[in-house]
Amino acid sequence: MNPSVRKFLYAALVISCTAFAAFIFWNGKSRVVLPELKPRQGALAQAREWPATQERVAGLMKTLEAKPNDAKAKLQLAKEFMQEGRATGDFTYYNAAALSLIDEVLAADPRHFEAGCLKALVLLSQHRFAEARELAEKARQQNPYNAFVYGLLTDACVEMGDYEQAVATTDKMVQIRPDIRSYSRVSYLREIHGQHAQAVEAIQMAVAAGYPGNEDTEWARMVLAHLYEDNNQLDKSEAEYQKALQERPEYPFALAGLGRIARYRQDYPAAIRYFEQARAVMADLSFLEELSDLYRLDNQSDKAAECARITLEALTADNISDGADPAGGHYSDRDIALMYLKTGEYDKALDYARREHNRRPQNIDACETLAWALFKKGQYAEALPLMQTALRTGSKVPERLVRGGLVMVANGQHAEGWTMVDQGLALKPYLDESLRADVERFRNQ
Repeated sequence: MNPSVRKFLYAALVISCTAFAAFIFWNGKSRVVLPELKPRQGALAQAREWPATQERVAGLMKTLEAKPNDAKAKLQLAKEFMQEGRATGDFTYYNAAALSLIDEVLAADPRHFEAGCLKALVLLSQHRFAEARELAEKARQQNPYNAFVYGLLTDACVEMGDYEQAVATTDKMVQIRPDIRSYSRVSYLREIHGQHAQAVEAIQMAVAAGYPGNEDTEWARMVLAHLYEDNNQLDKSEAEYQKALQERPEYPFALAGLGRIARYRQDYPAAIRYFEQARAVMADLSFLEELSDLYRLDNQSDKAAECARITLEALTADNISDGADPAGGHYSDRDIALMYLKTGEYDKALDYARREHNRRPQNIDACETLAWALFKKGQYAEALPLMQTALRTGSKVPERLVRGGLVMVANGQHAEGWTMVDQGLALKPYLDESLRADVERFRNQ
């Protein structure tokens, strides 16, 4: 699965550089400063949930005007902002908005259970995984029978590379509450461990448990479609993207999915149209990143370079390790490393990949990214143990198999390496063009 896509499906990480607005109410002599709900534009403004979202937020604003210290209303408003960030892709603004409300509640009551859980959720979105795990564990100690807590722990453990513990917390979550959220996590863990059929089964259960057209249901459908993409089943994948567009018109991730399928079929103009349409709905950097590839493949080098430049500037501006404000930014070192790998700037890619790996040295994605940056630098021996760590769960993601196989081949492990490369190509014969070029280069040596 394309790393940038996985970022969308499982962690829900998108970037939007916007100013933080405020809405001011007066209540006698006290002034309550609250973040605004920003107007939606285009197709997002036509989404079925938008009128109800506006109504709920207006009601919560009115409640807080009358009762500025109402913790329940503050947390409800924070949840509305977090969901709005997910729906619009404006995580920078809405994460900061939610955190401001959550931190007010925690300042008054440091042991507030729901506030602690919601803060952990925001920290996960910001890639502050170790902090999120610490908060989630504190919440688990307060209430060991809450399903949401185990979902938080699962996500944090996965990102920190503690997959055994992630399986245990997911099992507990399913026992407490089998629903779309728990089934989705089961599916992801099964994918991580190379259990494709079981991953498909679990995400199908997640889709069935959701309400058609809801954002979380169609998000789960995207996971299902990607699993089909990674197993040479494009017809099934395309059918799921089309179904998502029927249930949720102009859903940008479904449009992007159709764009990837057009790319796999080497219809680059059609792929560009789909991604441009998706980006018109939601200004998500992942769409711009894929457009940089597509413009290059369509011999539009100037547009490709411009897309890459904008993406890198936005990622760097929002990157906490580059000095961005932790309230609104997030750790984007891996995303930056992947972009520099695309642009051929391998020294920079290696620097950012090392930063990411230093924060979570057991995570298979972080290990793979650093290993591949070293491989592209020709540092094959150093890449090998990192790739072995990346492959330790038995993951069958086609790109990972191909990269892992090439690292083995480069280190003289020809039989095992080429077997792994061929396995990846059989699962996804239409995978990334530059990766296929790397395969051909080593075959011809």
